[in-house]
Amino acid sequence: MDSARNNPDKGPKGHETIGGILASALNMEDQISGGVYEDYLHRQHWPAILDEGAFVEIQRRLTTLIEDTKKHRQVLEALVGDYGRDE
Repeated sequence: MDSARNNPDKGPKGHETIGGILASALNMEDQISGGVYEDYLHRQHWPAILDEGAFVEIQRRLTTLIEDTKKHRQVLEALVGDYGRDE
């Protein structure tokens, strides 16, 4: 099995280009944000027994994570702009 550790010409998950590696990182950020955090901002995804005050606090903290993830995406997009144009 060929890994980035054993072959410095390949990045994570076998991507062989800078653009491919950065695209993979952007995809991971999108999966984290949309697949977990944003779904759980909606009350219907929580048990009915959850206290409303606790739900509001959960929403507040998850919103912080979503905002941080958006910042991560901006950093990765800047890297794509600077270094992700594979030749």
